[in-house]
Amino acid sequence: MFRRRLRAFVAAGFACAFLAISGLPARAQEGEAETEPAPLSATIAGGADPTSALTTQDPTIATDQLQLLVKPLTLEELQNEAAAWLILLKQKVSEISDTEIAIKRQNEAIGAEKDAANKVEEAQKKLEAAEKAQADAEPNSPEYEEAAKKVEEAREALQDAQTAIEEAVEAEEELQEDEALKGALEEAEESRNLEEAKKSLEDAKKKRDDLEAGSPAYDKASDKIDQLDAAIEAVEAAIEDRDSTVPDSSEYKEATKQLDRARADLDKAKAEIAAVTGEAVEEEKSDASKEDLEATVSDLEGAESDADVKDLDSAESDETEEKLEEAAEKLDESAAAEAELKNQLVANVTALQGEQAGLVDRFRIVLDELENKGGDAESYRKYIQAISAITIDVKDTTGLGVRLVSWLKSEEGGIRWGIKLATFLLIVIAGVIASRILEQVTKRLLTRIGGTSSLFRNFVAMLVKRGVVVIGFLLALTSLGISLGPVLALVGGASFVLAFALQSNLGNFASGLMLLVNKPFDVGDEVKVAGYWAYVDSISLASTKLQDFSGSIITLPNNTVWGGDITNYTHADIRKLSIPIHVKFTQDLDQVMSMWKDLAASHPAVLKDPGPSCFPWNAHYEYYVWVGLMAWTKTDGYWNVYLDLLLQLQKRLQELNIEMAVPSQEIALLPSSNGEIPTGAIMPDVPATLGDKVG
Repeated sequence: MFRRRLRAFVAAGFACAFLAISGLPARAQEGEAETEPAPLSATIAGGADPTSALTTQDPTIATDQLQLLVKPLTLEELQNEAAAWLILLKQKVSEISDTEIAIKRQNEAIGAEKDAANKVEEAQKKLEAAEKAQADAEPNSPEYEEAAKKVEEAREALQDAQTAIEEAVEAEEELQEDEALKGALEEAEESRNLEEAKKSLEDAKKKRDDLEAGSPAYDKASDKIDQLDAAIEAVEAAIEDRDSTVPDSSEYKEATKQLDRARADLDKAKAEIAAVTGEAVEEEKSDASKEDLEATVSDLEGAESDADVKDLDSAESDETEEKLEEAAEKLDESAAAEAELKNQLVANVTALQGEQAGLVDRFRIVLDELENKGGDAESYRKYIQAISAITIDVKDTTGLGVRLVSWLKSEEGGIRWGIKLATFLLIVIAGVIASRILEQVTKRLLTRIGGTSSLFRNFVAMLVKRGVVVIGFLLALTSLGISLGPVLALVGGASFVLAFALQSNLGNFASGLMLLVNKPFDVGDEVKVAGYWAYVDSISLASTKLQDFSGSIITLPNNTVWGGDITNYTHADIRKLSIPIHVKFTQDLDQVMSMWKDLAASHPAVLKDPGPSCFPWNAHYEYYVWVGLMAWTKTDGYWNVYLDLLLQLQKRLQELNIEMAVPSQEIALLPSSNGEIPTGAIMPDVPATLGDKVG
């Protein structure tokens, strides 16, 4: 009947088809045709036939098995599978909605019961205070009249409290009779019954431990405990079997019957273990309290039909007050019991949300395969997005705590996310550890290769380290179910925007890479760049830092460094030392050159090969000769050798009376326009050869 009806509706254009499948009556607008499309039918893409689906036979199938199961299916078959999974998901969402409504209605009923009980208590306090004031006042006095008015007001408050009690009881009865919520309430009752059975089992085991092992009482208690334990396991297995079948199918109906039989056996086992735990008596008292509440409310309604509370005589009023007080106590007890039921509803809805999450995961596997083979899954994904939002009533503090605890215990909730978070952290930690290992390996490999600067080695090692961390983080995100496609698209878009906004910085970045690759200098080298003669302190992708001879730090953008001349004085292992001197043109150059060679060769840090040398040069032959005194030394000790040789050179020049040339300057006074030299002009002493120029 199910399949025939479904196929007929599909052939008719999906007119209210899947509302009928879900077991809920279709609601047609007044005056419209009965074939108005339902929202679910509009979600299904293509002419899919959910009855032909194969993967939904076990809704709890492992995700890796489902991936293998849908892989060989064609596009048409995948459309049928997607439609079937949508129906399962929609039914689960309907269960969640019914349970959430039941929770809200239950909160309203509990609130009404508590309010009614509070009204009775407050009215009784007012009545007692007013009657005491009336008894203490003189009859016919103003105080007596005022107290009488307060008595009347208190009796009216009692009447309001009585009305509130009746309304609270009626609200509870309406909740129990609501067919739409009846299933959720029954499920909560059954779940609470199962939890109570587990508690009874634990209590029975504790009490059995107090008995003497091997005694008849111990053996009898053990038999009852084993019987209850087996009944609990049978119920849990029956629930699992039912949940693993498709609703409304023949397998589902058979599993439901098996579950009913298991629950009956559980009730029997609970009753038989009463001799060990004694909890069955409390359960009977609870049921009796509810019956007493209904009887008390009936009596109150009968009294109200005769006369109002304020119109009753003293004896009848006292009796009514006692019944109201008794009803208030019963309401408190009922509210406590209903609160337990509400908490069980909250636990159930949390479990249902976990089941929904499992269905969504499996549904997405089918949708991914459907899209890979050219199908359209947009409407399905929009439905998933719409039903995935969860709203929580923060005012229901006790329910919020139950939700949190239930979610933490749920396999599809806290346990699932705990595993995901643990996996996320493990991948991140493994990525960090791997990045440090690869960083060291990269440095060693680049060191063995040779020809690379320490800056370049550090830069490549840093890239490897951070790259591995980023890759590990992205892989860790996939463990949380986050798709990397949107993340990478977002990063790409942001990079495109930043490339325009940071053009100058990117230029420095590129120049920094060129400096690292071409290696014109390294850290500690003595260089001359951008007009600065200093040592290289550090280099990054954005700038280069120099330390001058006074210790100051100079920061230069890499564009400036790479775009100008670069002189590296310490690039080689040896360095040429050069001290230029100016001697008179009449000086014996052989004496100067011989003196220098002997002086330089005597220094232990001066290299023998290449040895010291001299080179004279000058374009001003009438004044002086420029002589370059040169020697080679190790780069590391260059400045120490330079200082030693300069001091020794100064002494040797004095000892040998080698005269240095004094700088000369030519000054000429030009006559004014009338040919006369300005008055007061001072004529400097100049060589005779310049007299013609001055004159």
